[in-house]
Amino acid sequence: MKILTSILALAVLVMGVFLYNSKQNEMDMQNNLRAQYTSRMTDASEKMSELQKSVQSATVFNDKAAQAEPLEDIWRLSSEIKSDIASLPLDREFSKEWMNYLGRLGDYARLKSQDKVPEEQWLKVTNNVAKNLDEFSYEWQNASTELLANQQSFKKWQKDIKKDEPSKKWTALSSTVKGYSESDFPLTASESDDLKKKELKSIEDKPVTKNQVENTLKEMFPKLKNAKLVASSSKEGAAYPFYHIQFNEGIRTGYVDYTQKGGHLLSVLIERPIGKDRIPQEQIKEKAERAVKAFGFDDVEMVETRENHLVWHVVFARLNPTNKARIYADAIQLKLAKDDGEILGVNTMEYIQKETLPDQKQTPVNWDDYFTEQVTIQKERLAYTENELLQQRLCYELIVLKDTDTRSHTFRILVDTETHEVLKSELLN
Repeated sequence: MKILTSILALAVLVMGVFLYNSKQNEMDMQNNLRAQYTSRMTDASEKMSELQKSVQSATVFNDKAAQAEPLEDIWRLSSEIKSDIASLPLDREFSKEWMNYLGRLGDYARLKSQDKVPEEQWLKVTNNVAKNLDEFSYEWQNASTELLANQQSFKKWQKDIKKDEPSKKWTALSSTVKGYSESDFPLTASESDDLKKKELKSIEDKPVTKNQVENTLKEMFPKLKNAKLVASSSKEGAAYPFYHIQFNEGIRTGYVDYTQKGGHLLSVLIERPIGKDRIPQEQIKEKAERAVKAFGFDDVEMVETRENHLVWHVVFARLNPTNKARIYADAIQLKLAKDDGEILGVNTMEYIQKETLPDQKQTPVNWDDYFTEQVTIQKERLAYTENELLQQRLCYELIVLKDTDTRSHTFRILVDTETHEVLKSELLN
């Protein structure tokens, strides 16, 4: 009995030591994380001061060479502060607005270095930015000092960050930065159109019911006609209203999303085991072609196929009905099982957003003068792609072969049909 009592006492002691060490290790980890966050926040504050100086410097020089360094600093510091902010457990709304502002500032500096921003417009914007950064720096210091000073407990820090009602200081900072974005970098027509597309503003169809999209699901995917479905609506504040349907049927589980307006298919994900059988790539292509037509997408063309060890990924692009040019931004992605070609995934978001296409001249190009003697054009067609201003541009899409004595390379090049500017150049092999 004494031996048993001794063993139990020893076990309790060992457990106590183990729990103490575990608790101590947890505390050490939390302290280390807090130290890292503190260091990151301090770095962000220091870089913000450097960013202010760089913005001021960029408005001093008129000489292009003298402007080069401050412009490079603005782009670099904007990117670095974005990285710091992304790694910090800060109020989500503030992080989103501040990272957006920094991204727009960095992009604007890059465009200026490429002479794509008029000097008058550059001075107007950067003078506003310099003034706003001065004011914002003071508010940031107050908010970050409060966060670092008051949160003695790491758990309390996390709790305060995640709670539904963040600190009033961070809420105010979020509103401040949003105001800066709207005043300093008002949306261009192209950016406004892009935002409207992402929010599916162009859909004007009448709303449909949950029952209607459930019936549509069973028609599109006959293997799910007996599946158990759980349908829910998107939360208030979502970019656009949609229905989210989760399902389970035998070995298959997954979800399907439909827009509430019109009941358009947005996305599908089906999870099930993949067998060992493999069907040829040509059959996969045929099944993908039949699927997009069955889903009602009859104005698309297959533009890409790629595989991994379990599935094939197939991409379709919309064709402009007037000139049959591929609109790569209006794409549909499919995922097909390698064993039998079953559709396991669909993404139609880009297709539904539907790009606005410009009226554009097609000025012929003498490709013999445009390329070197080493280049041979393998294929030429029309396609749309976006430029740096997010504008869709009609291009000559060329597949060219550059042949040298030692090696050959294939390029995919998109040349603007009006300006003859190269918008994309991609090495294929």
